[in-house]
Amino acid sequence: MQSRRHPSVALVAVILLAAVSRSRCDECVATKRDRHRSIMEEFRHSPNWGGVLTEDTLNLQNNETEIDLSKQGFKEVHWHLSSIPTEGYEIFDLNLAYNNFEELNELTFLRFYSLETLNLSNNRLQTVTNLTFGSLIRLVELDLSFNLIHTLEKQAFDRLYGLESLSLRENCLVTLAPNQFHFNDHLSTLLLDHNQLAFLPPVLFDPITMVDELYELDLSNNNFRRMPYLETKEISLLKLDNNHIETLTLNKSLNVRVLQVQNNNLYDVDLFKFSRTEHIDLSHNNLENIVGLHEMQMLEYLDLSSNNVSKFDYSLKYSIRTISSLITLRLQNCSLSEHNIEGLLASESIMNLDLSQNNFVRLNVTHLSRLRALVYLSLNFNYLRELVNYEHMRHEFPYLELVSLSFNRWNCSYYDQLNAYLNQSHIRSTSDARDCYVNGTHVADSFITDVFEPLYTMNHVKRDLAVLRNLGRNTIYFLYALFSTNRAQVNATLSNQQRFGQQLHSLEHDVDRLLGMLAFLVAIFAALLFVVVAYGCYWLVRRWQHDRAVKVVTYNKRSNEFSNGVTVNDVVQDNVSVA
Repeated sequence: MQSRRHPSVALVAVILLAAVSRSRCDECVATKRDRHRSIMEEFRHSPNWGGVLTEDTLNLQNNETEIDLSKQGFKEVHWHLSSIPTEGYEIFDLNLAYNNFEELNELTFLRFYSLETLNLSNNRLQTVTNLTFGSLIRLVELDLSFNLIHTLEKQAFDRLYGLESLSLRENCLVTLAPNQFHFNDHLSTLLLDHNQLAFLPPVLFDPITMVDELYELDLSNNNFRRMPYLETKEISLLKLDNNHIETLTLNKSLNVRVLQVQNNNLYDVDLFKFSRTEHIDLSHNNLENIVGLHEMQMLEYLDLSSNNVSKFDYSLKYSIRTISSLITLRLQNCSLSEHNIEGLLASESIMNLDLSQNNFVRLNVTHLSRLRALVYLSLNFNYLRELVNYEHMRHEFPYLELVSLSFNRWNCSYYDQLNAYLNQSHIRSTSDARDCYVNGTHVADSFITDVFEPLYTMNHVKRDLAVLRNLGRNTIYFLYALFSTNRAQVNATLSNQQRFGQQLHSLEHDVDRLLGMLAFLVAIFAALLFVVVAYGCYWLVRRWQHDRAVKVVTYNKRSNEFSNGVTVNDVVQDNVSVA
């Protein structure tokens, strides 16, 4: 009987989970619809408010390649856009943000073959169907953020073969379909933050055919309770901030360069599967146990701020000694004091150390003496009254350049001596020299201008990669334009050759016809000449024959007869008989 109950219990659990997810989705849609309504009130004065986007509105006659129709309040797109001719209207950038679109069908962008950037953010879209973007094969950037999207059909992005950046942030997505981005081999930025996601299918991409690494995957501000695992070549930046993750554990290695998991409920962290990670942020959690940190031999940045380090100080002490690549360590607000700092930090590689917002009152410099490579030290927002053995700082830290000592409990006379030593040792301080106390009265606050971050952060990396991507894209555009120009020249040359060939053929035809006419005239002349010659010959022959037939006779008057014996009477008689 008990075995029969298990399927029913599981079924009930699934139904309850679906009901809860549906309830959250409906609540999300209602909340974000109200937000969109309040945002759009600013643009209600637009002449296109509540109107229909038509071909005339696009003003295609100007042959513009970038069209901005944002903040207009359009309510729908006319189907006639699908009949736009493909020649003469090449739109590369289309901005339709801040409108009231609720639905897009398969005909909306049917003829926009050249489109590379499409911004549909801040609308009321709820569903993306399989064919909505089916014709946008050259699309590079698609922004669907700040909508009400709760459903993505499985093949919604299958034909976006050139897609590099997709933003779905600030929607109401509850889940994604398996292989949702299977055909987006060039996808480098995927923003899914501020949704209702609680889990992901393990196979979203095709790790075999993906050309580049996935640069940024933002899953922050969702409902994850477990660390999601994704089959990819490499993820440069994985954001899981502001979720409900309690344990960080994976069964397979995940190739992530930067992992941000701050502001969760983490208490147990297993980093054995993150051996290639270079930057990890575990701040603002409830860490009690951390293992595998010593295996991260490529780690350069570690942030454990707002955790109780005393619960895992032994693991931390051992790991810091063994990680030879670690450059930046942040231990802000970790309940550290002069009683538990001694022997905790020993590293030949750490250059930046943040110990701000702790409980130091009398910090002995020698407790940090094994940080020989230290360049920057932050001690802001403590209770410091004395920095013991500060006169040994230059000796203990030969590379130290900058110290932050603001918002502590310094006595002004002592603080003057400390600042004098720092100036003498050429160690800069970001603190105001009057940030101290005289007879229990605070003199002045420091103006903190320094920002604690690595010299080369992921923001710089993202910016540089964007520059390289744009440079590569511009190079491709230049090469394409050059190719198009050369192709046009080649086509013009071929056309000219064809035209010249046709003219030559026509000329040859005319010459042939002229030669034919000339030959005909020559033939006629030859025939006439032949007739004349033949007639002349005939006449000569007849004359010759006539002359040959004529006999010359003489008349003898005495004998009254001719020389041939014929008399005059015979001739007269012959003539009479003939008459």
